[in-house]
Amino acid sequence: MGMQEPASVFASLLNLLANAYMYSKLRTEFSIKSRPMVLLWHLFALVCMNAWVWSMVFHTRDTPFTEFMDYTCALSMVMGLYVAAVVRILHSQKKIVATLLTGSLLYFATHVRLLATGVVDYDYNMTVNVIFGAVGSFIWLVYAGYLSARGSRYSSRMLWFVTCSAVVLPLELLDFPPVRRAWDAHAVWHLSTAPLPLLFYQFVIEDLRYTQSRQDKLL
Repeated sequence: MGMQEPASVFASLLNLLANAYMYSKLRTEFSIKSRPMVLLWHLFALVCMNAWVWSMVFHTRDTPFTEFMDYTCALSMVMGLYVAAVVRILHSQKKIVATLLTGSLLYFATHVRLLATGVVDYDYNMTVNVIFGAVGSFIWLVYAGYLSARGSRYSSRMLWFVTCSAVVLPLELLDFPPVRRAWDAHAVWHLSTAPLPLLFYQFVIEDLRYTQSRQDKLL
């Protein structure tokens, strides 16, 4: 079908569909105008879906431009996880949030500029993704632990999301010969991450319900 890496394209499509499905559930229940935090999750979902679209394009045809877009959008998704964690937990500390977000956006712009030169240090690029992914996951893990200690049941979804993400990460960092000339480590990693948005967005939806119930009680 003209695809250079059909297994990775297929797995990326599954990730895109999982994000789109959960985004539709989020949109159905929460409108952007309901509260500022909902806008954050709408933007996050769009960033993730855009990243998976470019992952499909890149694995279909590897060119300097599609590689640049794939790497850039992948980092935007990883950093989006980190940014969402910072905003969700520290939303009342506006100065701290503004400082962290400004620094993160400036670094993202600098890294994208580096990728645009075409001289890509793959180890450095991977290290950046792993660090932001690990920091974001750690923040979510702490927050989920806090909710769990307060008796929250939905926190388990985030705990499972972070745990499963960590378990399958070695597939991206390591490598092995392709099975049936298609399913290499990267393709299997994409395949293994496809169910994870179901856990993550279900946590997000439950968390929005939780914050809404707290606001209703205050009223």
